[in-house]
Amino acid sequence: MRTLIAALLLLLTLATPVRAESAPPTGCGFQTLGTLPLTGATTAGAAMDRGRVYTVTSSASGPAVLAVRNAADARLVSEHPLPLALGSWAVTVAPDHSVYVGSYNATAGAMGRLFRFDPATGKVTELGIAAPGETFVWTVAAAPGASAVYAGTSPNGKLIRYDTRTGRLSDLGSPVPGEQFIRDLAIARDGTVYAGMGAQSMKVAVLRPDGTPIRVIDPPIQGSGYAYDLDVIGHRLLVRFATSTGVNPMGVYDLRERRWEHVVDDVDSLTVGGGRRGHQVYLVQNDQLGALDLRSGKVRPTGFTDLGGGAARPLGWRGDVLVGTSSTGRMWHYDRRTGKGRMFESTVTGQHVSIRSMGNGPDGRVYAGGFFTGGLAAYDPKTGESQFWPNVGQSEGIVTHRGKLYLGVYPGARIYSFDGATPTQLLSLSDQEQDRPFAMISAGEWLAFGTVPKSGTVGGALGLLNPDTGQKVIRRNLVPGHSVIGLAYRDGVVYGATSAFGGISTPQDTAAKVFAYDIAADALKWVTAPVEGDLALGSITFDDAGRLWGLTPDAVFEMDPVTGQTLRTAKHQTYPWATATQVWLDTNLEFHNGMLWGKVQGKAYRIDRATLAVTLIARPISNLLKGADGHLYLSRFENFYTYRVC
Repeated sequence: MRTLIAALLLLLTLATPVRAESAPPTGCGFQTLGTLPLTGATTAGAAMDRGRVYTVTSSASGPAVLAVRNAADARLVSEHPLPLALGSWAVTVAPDHSVYVGSYNATAGAMGRLFRFDPATGKVTELGIAAPGETFVWTVAAAPGASAVYAGTSPNGKLIRYDTRTGRLSDLGSPVPGEQFIRDLAIARDGTVYAGMGAQSMKVAVLRPDGTPIRVIDPPIQGSGYAYDLDVIGHRLLVRFATSTGVNPMGVYDLRERRWEHVVDDVDSLTVGGGRRGHQVYLVQNDQLGALDLRSGKVRPTGFTDLGGGAARPLGWRGDVLVGTSSTGRMWHYDRRTGKGRMFESTVTGQHVSIRSMGNGPDGRVYAGGFFTGGLAAYDPKTGESQFWPNVGQSEGIVTHRGKLYLGVYPGARIYSFDGATPTQLLSLSDQEQDRPFAMISAGEWLAFGTVPKSGTVGGALGLLNPDTGQKVIRRNLVPGHSVIGLAYRDGVVYGATSAFGGISTPQDTAAKVFAYDIAADALKWVTAPVEGDLALGSITFDDAGRLWGLTPDAVFEMDPVTGQTLRTAKHQTYPWATATQVWLDTNLEFHNGMLWGKVQGKAYRIDRATLAVTLIARPISNLLKGADGHLYLSRFENFYTYRVC
């Protein structure tokens, strides 16, 4: 038996994407189901130079791919893999025409890296990890004279300098201590560095080329979020703020007078400096391209709206034609003389998308949501056939309620019904600063969901929605400062598990909680901390005897659902709570066939209720679901598996 398990573990560890089987699996134990048809072209980072557009297409398990396209017609010129990168928001062109890319990858040993592409030779050079412990390079910007390239990172908000002559990477520290992100950078002609910070203060740090702080510019607005997009245009600094309420104003700051001249309402485009022409900057507002007059602060709509969906980036001009991209892989043109625009379909190669979430559908199929690019796939255990819907957002939660499928979509904690054709939005909690509806269950006549708030804020929510009547009940901060990440239901009571983390790196409590909420009374029955010191709990579920069970990153526990008393707890492994900066949902827990089955810390276990002993059955694993057919379904990145329980 040990030999068989070892072989299966090796199979899962080394598995590569294969075609889905044409017939459903039979027999017992593990079988690979290949990959679900979740594919897409996510191209968040982009830059343009000398008639070429450079974008990076993200990939579920890597490598991400740098694409070179013709700016005139979107024709694909070449594609180049970026080793150990999963994707990129950070692409820039240096004065010597070298293309620099900053990547992301949270896998141990991979981290956020820097790359250089030489258009003359077509060669990609990996420059190294930006800084130890930094998993995400959000932005790169080149200094005048091509002497240095700067990078901004998370989760520790560091500024990195790459010396192009020596090849040395220098960690210049965090310009605003305590902030997790440098979300964007802009470099002035004199080499002054402007760093947009987040996820709380939205400050802009002003630094000398060696990283020495000069001063900090406070935002012209209240609240929390990011100084998301920065551009220096002459004596003005443009800063687009992404706030926790979902509103994205842009400030125009006079660098000579050291004051904010204008605040422009709700700007949606990513980079705006690429659309500069004289005193005008072209940007996206209210889903259409507009021209901002920097002197008056007024925006003139152009009427052009065919920007390819996703996030738009104006990149630069080819004569009188503005060239831009969308994060969906598309490109667009806008001719300022004619006032007409054109959108080009994506010509980059689509990549596999990681499976973000899984749930059972009303038709017995297993549904899976894609990460980042989104998309929704369904797998039929009876036939082995799969289906794909590309135009669905990133589903954090999937559940069947009263014969219909519902999706909890990021951002804005949007709840959709899905009829097999198109999703229909039922509500959004963006105005309540909520983002991620991980937890979703059917609770009698109610669809119940729990959320994590937006970056920079704390206080998740428990939501109840009656899809038949439209009635909704939203209880934010039911447990003050906590996010709601796990739900279970029985006899008119919703049971919730929390994380002490919200959208910031600081936990709001010394332990996460489990609570019981009486729907009819609209009141809490009890709140308790079942595992002292655990800052996030994860999934909870009932067994066939009515006992409530929970799985945390390092413990399994049993509770009395009537009193909230913790009956038993057993540690299954260790977890670095002392250094954890953000822990939301890291567990899946199911009761089936007399056993508990759980996924935690990338491993799948069988858990004996009598002894609380855990038996490792597979690794590495990202998601686990008990299917309607009585078997388990698992995923890792884009790979899809089943464990047939016999």
